[in-house]
Amino acid sequence: MFTFTPWALQLFGISGILGSILFITGDLLYNHVPGSRDSVPVKMSRMPETRLLNAGTLGLIGCWFYTLASLQFLMVFQPAGELYAFIVFLAFAAVMICYGISHTSYFSIAAGARVAERLGSDAESGGRFGNTFFQRLVYITYIPVVVSSLMMFYGIITGKSLYPRWMAVCLPIIIYLLKSPITRILKGRIKEMVNDSYDNIVLFLFYVLSTILLWNVFPS
Repeated sequence: MFTFTPWALQLFGISGILGSILFITGDLLYNHVPGSRDSVPVKMSRMPETRLLNAGTLGLIGCWFYTLASLQFLMVFQPAGELYAFIVFLAFAAVMICYGISHTSYFSIAAGARVAERLGSDAESGGRFGNTFFQRLVYITYIPVVVSSLMMFYGIITGKSLYPRWMAVCLPIIIYLLKSPITRILKGRIKEMVNDSYDNIVLFLFYVLSTILLWNVFPS
């Protein structure tokens, strides 16, 4: 039987929040240039090396916090059975690890773009191979995303979790699918920043809400 103290459950939630902040910072370092309409490879080709190195490194560190945060689901879905909770944990932890690997692999776009420009070619073509690799990792990530999302949704709506049933509409996949309408109503700098780091803003919101809901599930 999986058991954690209330303090540990709270720690896992806070870990997810910290991880998402690190990833959001990394996303903005990679992508955000205020007012720029250039493509990602072009923007990256003009960034200082230190900025890009820091952006990629944050993916590794943030991944540790994300993976630790996944442990909370061993308790959250225990009402559905220990095996069920363990599979949810494994699937969600796999997603979090994929986030770290994909975020770090994004650096290859910058590396290719910078080399291309310095050799007299264009940044777009230089970053194409790195982007192909990044997209391949994203497609692979969809597998654990689908597994974890379906299992979490089912566990929540059937009342076999520690979350209230309405939490089913606040799962990361649901918030992710709302990106277009959300970014459409935003304006200016806020819109640019949200668009450039949306995937991890989704997890920030989810972990904040999850932490609040689980904070007093097992009063000490």
